[in-house]
Amino acid sequence: MRHRRGIDISAGNPMDPATLTGVNVYVNSRQHSVALQDIPEWYELGARCSRCKHAGYLDRWDLARRFGRQRMIITLEPKLRCTRCGNREANDFVLAKIHRNA
Repeated sequence: MRHRRGIDISAGNPMDPATLTGVNVYVNSRQHSVALQDIPEWYELGARCSRCKHAGYLDRWDLARRFGRQRMIITLEPKLRCTRCGNREANDFVLAKIHRNA
């Protein structure tokens, strides 16, 4: 976000490791060593099918209640199933930043 006088007042790139302070949520690089409790509140947790590329968002609070807040999300990948084609193999987690005005 830029100030009307041209001053950049944003905190920087939200996926920059320096701004995440110890929370690695790089899903694309397969670093799923983050626990459910470590994902910042302004991110949504979703899943993407490797076969049909269908993506959907998950209720991460429900996942934390069912499996525990300290559960690493890499351990939940075998439980992912596509609701469109039924695929259970090589599905991936997706993190997306929630829109500011949501």
